[in-house]
Amino acid sequence: MPLVCHAFLLLLLLGTVSGCATQKIEYRTRPSWHNAMGGSLPPESVRADGTIVKYSNAAKPKSSALNQYVNSIQLVETDKNTGETTLRAVLPSHIFTQTLTCLRDRDWELLFNHVISKKTQSYYASLDDELETFNTFFLENRTNLAKTLQRMMSGTNSGDVYVSTQKNKTVYTFTKNVRTSYVFTSVTLVQEGPLLKLHSID
Repeated sequence: MPLVCHAFLLLLLLGTVSGCATQKIEYRTRPSWHNAMGGSLPPESVRADGTIVKYSNAAKPKSSALNQYVNSIQLVETDKNTGETTLRAVLPSHIFTQTLTCLRDRDWELLFNHVISKKTQSYYASLDDELETFNTFFLENRTNLAKTLQRMMSGTNSGDVYVSTQKNKTVYTFTKNVRTSYVFTSVTLVQEGPLLKLHSID
């Protein structure tokens, strides 16, 4: 083969190698409760490191009393006349998602009225500045709170979160190897009748 052809072939190979970049793709199953929250969910997302995460919907679980009960609850309801939104939660994932949505939208009124527990509502309502302390806490800590809630959701099934239950309270706490990376390391949920509410984030 002539020298010119060898050189052309080498350039072609170099161009092919340099033009190809390693692309990491993860395939994940989207939990069924994501769909229960309503709205349009993207089929894929791109992380900061360039990793593409592709989602597929989870297969519908077999009928059970719990599934039937969860499906009977309208998690998000908007009054057509007033435009007021009502949130309901029966699973921990509902609380985490609803709180994250309120943090994203800076909707402290919705968070106060429909997500947090009655006891926590009473505490903030009793302060001299009424709800200013509540609003300020969530506004100033918005990013760190969101990081904690997102990791709580993803870490529950991976061993990064310890879950303990006491009477009507369930506490989610980061394990030792995780907690040092977060400002807030514990989330407490409380049962109020048939619904779950957010008691505190510490």
